[in-house]
Amino acid sequence: MTLDGLTKYSNQYDIIFKTIVPSKVLTCEAKNPSTGETGSISKTLHVADGPYNASIQAPKWLVNGVKSTFVCSAVCYPSCEYTWYAGNPATSSPLSTSTSNELHYLTPQYQTGLLDVFCEVQNTLSQLFVETSVAVWVPQGPTDIYMSGPTSAMVGTKETYYCFAYCTPSCNYIWYYQNKTFTGDEANVPILNRNKPLFANILVIQVEQSHKKESLVCSAVNVLTGKTVNHTMIINVADPICVLPITATPPIADSSYSLKCVGAQQNAYIYWTKNGKTLSTSDTVHLADNNVILTFDPLRASDTGVYQCIANEQGNVIPGVPYELKVIYGPLNTEITVSGDKLVGQTTLLLPGTSATFYCSAKCYPACTYVWYNFNGDIIGKNASFSFTPASVADEGLITCVAFNPITQNYTTVNTNIELIGGPKNVTITGPNSVQVGVKATFECSAVCTPSCVYTWEVYGRTIHGSKVDLTISKYVATETLLCIAQNIITGKLAGANETLDVTDTNWCGC
Repeated sequence: MTLDGLTKYSNQYDIIFKTIVPSKVLTCEAKNPSTGETGSISKTLHVADGPYNASIQAPKWLVNGVKSTFVCSAVCYPSCEYTWYAGNPATSSPLSTSTSNELHYLTPQYQTGLLDVFCEVQNTLSQLFVETSVAVWVPQGPTDIYMSGPTSAMVGTKETYYCFAYCTPSCNYIWYYQNKTFTGDEANVPILNRNKPLFANILVIQVEQSHKKESLVCSAVNVLTGKTVNHTMIINVADPICVLPITATPPIADSSYSLKCVGAQQNAYIYWTKNGKTLSTSDTVHLADNNVILTFDPLRASDTGVYQCIANEQGNVIPGVPYELKVIYGPLNTEITVSGDKLVGQTTLLLPGTSATFYCSAKCYPACTYVWYNFNGDIIGKNASFSFTPASVADEGLITCVAFNPITQNYTTVNTNIELIGGPKNVTITGPNSVQVGVKATFECSAVCTPSCVYTWEVYGRTIHGSKVDLTISKYVATETLLCIAQNIITGKLAGANETLDVTDTNWCGC
């Protein structure tokens, strides 16, 4: 057997290539020792190496809906083929198979968490293969960030606050309070977010200064992307003095209601303000118990406002935490308007076929609900506004709005009668069929008309206004004709009627 000019007289040739070499030709020659005849055959040997040292160059993270490039590297001769998988190859279908070592992966919108990407490298000659993988995060968030903790704090107390955010893989938290930066402590809380345990960051602050309001900011930072989301909580910080209602009974108008200045020293001088101005007492607003108790009897809607007690303790003026009193009242002054601001009366005139929008309003706290009814008692609307387009007299009738306070259960009603503008029609002249010369006769003109008509007469070539006319014929004629024209005061439409009268004269002989 001959290889590279070296001949070995054996039917077996053991070959070891220690380095990559080009393809070689191995020739085997067989010779019959008796006859001396020979025969030969050749085989081309291709040298393969690898694959080994396989690795994947991957992006730092993936983004949903965006293509990312992965590069698989390996020592391989003469060439290798690369098969990519998103997930375990045993349970996943290959994404691609080619001699290109790059994967351009489009991250699905639904993909979250940690994604394992596998690259299978196979020598195209030897069919030997190796497998390597890399885990890449599809980061999410921070989203759904919120804080938990008291929104009011007293000077000298310690308060605990929690900051939560949904983050993949995780978030770091930074707190900002009174121009200082804090890191807080991580804690596992018994809450699930998207079926995963939720971790919170805890901050305990010492309230040292008295301000009306302080901002506490929690900043969640994704450890991978650096994306940051802030959440701010406004903390009402005050001394221990505050205004509180004496009972849990809601402040309903026309009932008795009391506020108390809590926390002031027993010998302190206390005075009250309403909406920042000194409170004036009256027949219905009283102070008692060294001005500690403020009573409204009865409570009125006008008593709504922000109340604050201020204590003077040995010359130290301490404003208490204000209390906003929202008096529950109404409905009052319920009314219906049309076309936005036109107040309706007992009757509302509409043109057939035109759309009209009615608005019901009432003074009410909390906001009233509104229901509309037609003349049959059927509900025709459940909002403050109600629109409809009347077409015929069948749509005429009373519509009623009911304003309802959901807390007090009180209600009021207001209504208007819908009438369609129409006419004139059926114009009629009533009076005698004949007149006598020199004798006064009265005639009246009428018509079916909504809202009403004005009337004009044509008599003797003269125009007379009014629904009635007195007629006195001074000389004999055989007949006299009356013409009445009715005109609708809204639309201006006209309709008329005429009447021919016989004229008699007792002094006329007919000569």
